[in-house]
Amino acid sequence: MSFKVMQIEVSNFCSLTCSYCPHPGQLRPKGNMELDTFKKCIELVRRSCNPEYDSRKFVWLNHFGEPLLNPMLPLFIRYATENGVEVSFASNGVDSTNTMFSKELWQELADSGLRCVNISAHTRTPEEFVQHLSGIVAIHYFWEPKKGYFHDWSGQVELPSWKLSIPSAPPAGACDYELEHMFAVTWDGRIAACCYDIEAQTSLSIDYVIANGYVYSPVKLCAGCTLGRGDSSWLIPPSFSSTVTT
Repeated sequence: MSFKVMQIEVSNFCSLTCSYCPHPGQLRPKGNMELDTFKKCIELVRRSCNPEYDSRKFVWLNHFGEPLLNPMLPLFIRYATENGVEVSFASNGVDSTNTMFSKELWQELADSGLRCVNISAHTRTPEEFVQHLSGIVAIHYFWEPKKGYFHDWSGQVELPSWKLSIPSAPPAGACDYELEHMFAVTWDGRIAACCYDIEAQTSLSIDYVIANGYVYSPVKLCAGCTLGRGDSSWLIPPSFSSTVTT
């Protein structure tokens, strides 16, 4: 059975506590991924059927948390790049003191192989980020929190005034994670069923998947969930997009 690795959670620490995100209520332990675990993740990406373009493989280095809070991130990016796997990630761009991560750190990431990044502009304007990263790393996409742009993470977050309007009928058919046998790996090597599985409910580990492969199986969160349609498009390397901002 083929499978797809969508995300590698290099850290589930976060520098912000946004009310519309499930992270502040996360119950599983917080930590940063170790190099040995990351190497196993890259092995899985190389063995998976993630879309290939001219023999290129790609994976996102985030799940729940801020990737830049893992001090080993430059080493991870270099290891992935040297092993034929392109990587990118989404970042809110600031540390726990609300200070923008330094240009020196971004340059180290670029020198390690990072080419572009997605920015969630929670505390700074897109223009500020463009100026800060100019000539270092391309910004592929900006996301700005606005009312009406949010789902409730399949009932995991209360969103009285921020919530996106819900269609009268749920989408038909299975989600991408079931169709593609797609999953995320948490910082401690556990398997999360999807991008919305904040607690990693599958009970599987990366060692199990390496030894036995992966077949999608519903978790408790799946009951009544209407999310995850169109998520597999995120497996395409962002460098192929024509919308990159520099």
